[in-house]
Amino acid sequence: MKWRNSDRKNKGWKVKIVRPEEIYESPDKYYTSEEVEKYVRSGGMRRAQQKIALRILQLLNLKEGSKLLDLGCGVGYTTEVYLNNGFDVLGLDILPQMLRHAKEKALKVVQGDICGLSELFSKGKFDGVVSASALQWLKEESDIKEVALGVNHVLKKEGKSVMQFYPKSEEDLKNALKIFKKNGFEGEIVTDNPDIPKKRVVYLVLRKRQNEI
Repeated sequence: MKWRNSDRKNKGWKVKIVRPEEIYESPDKYYTSEEVEKYVRSGGMRRAQQKIALRILQLLNLKEGSKLLDLGCGVGYTTEVYLNNGFDVLGLDILPQMLRHAKEKALKVVQGDICGLSELFSKGKFDGVVSASALQWLKEESDIKEVALGVNHVLKKEGKSVMQFYPKSEEDLKNALKIFKKNGFEGEIVTDNPDIPKKRVVYLVLRKRQNEI
């Protein structure tokens, strides 16, 4: 089943502009060496990611020193924020050309697929799992489920997760939350600037269910 099912009637807001994840099959097809270099040189992109990371920390509400896994860390803009705010953070990204820049900043990062967390990490390894601007690349509901199961696997018993991403519609956003709830989480949607489409930023704020081990 497609996560973005055009046969269903969408409800609520819907993004009208076409984004790269709708054109390209996967992030490696979009993020060529040239595109990565443009990303690295973009001060606006860096500031936007840093702002999102600070908001994620606010919503995550974990004490300094907690162990975080940063999914889709890219060149390390968000990872660096978590590190500078006192967290023990490991970044994960599938693109080696992105991670090269993160490593140049001496950040702890590893290459891997966010849909394969259970294979990459031991159970209960992290206090928190965070992600900025990555989940929109997942095209299938089954992929969202794999991420949810993986996050559940790597989180400690009372672990938390905050996922910021850019869904195509409010329906897709609610469906993503529903998938996480079916796979071991309690949680809610937090929307900043809900009435200003160009500034709207959405977050899934999740807590591992206490009956999960």
